[in-house]
Amino acid sequence: MASDYMIINLHGFTGHGANSKYDWLKANLPNQPIFAPDLDYKKETPERIFGFLEEKVRSFLANPAISEVAILGSSLGAFFARSLNIVFPMITTVLINPALAPFITLRGLVDSRAYLALFARLTFLDDDLLAESLKLHLIIGDQDELINHEVLTKPLLPPNLTNIHVIKGGTHRLRLTPEVGAILKDRLPKVA
Repeated sequence: MASDYMIINLHGFTGHGANSKYDWLKANLPNQPIFAPDLDYKKETPERIFGFLEEKVRSFLANPAISEVAILGSSLGAFFARSLNIVFPMITTVLINPALAPFITLRGLVDSRAYLALFARLTFLDDDLLAESLKLHLIIGDQDELINHEVLTKPLLPPNLTNIHVIKGGTHRLRLTPEVGAILKDRLPKVA
C-alpha cells in the first residue's frame, strides 16, 4: 500500500508555484511530493488551465504509488482548487482566501466571460454534491482587503459547509502563522 499522497499547491493571480505555501509544505511535510505548477492566468484561458489541472489530478489518482491527493489553493488558485473539488469531491481541498468569483474580483485583469462560463458549468455540477463538503475546508482572513468573503465566498460554497476557519487580523496575503499552520496540518491527510 502506498504511503505517499500528492499535494497540489495552486498559487494566486500574480504568484508562482514555489510560493510561501509551497515553502511551508516543504518544511512541514518534507517527504510528501508536491505539484506546484506556475500558472499563467493572464495568458491561458481558464478552461485550458482547468483542463490541465484536471488531467494531472486524474493521473495522480491513477498512480498506484500515490495513496491520496490533496489540493491547497490560494486566491485565484483556490478558484481552480474549488473547481477540481466539484469534479473530485473525495479529494481533501483547502481554500485560502479564495477568489471564487474572479469574473468580479479580477474584472479587467482576466477574461471575465471565460471565468464566468467555467464557473457556471461547474456550479451546475455542484448542485448534486452539496452533501459532499466534508473534505472541503475554508481558511479566510477577517481583514481581507480584496475579497468580501461574506458576499463573494460563503454564498458560493455548499450551505452545509462547517469547515470554516476565520483568522483574526488575516489579510488577503494570509501569512502562514502557527495558527494557520496548525489548521493545515490538521486538515491535510495524515502520512501513513
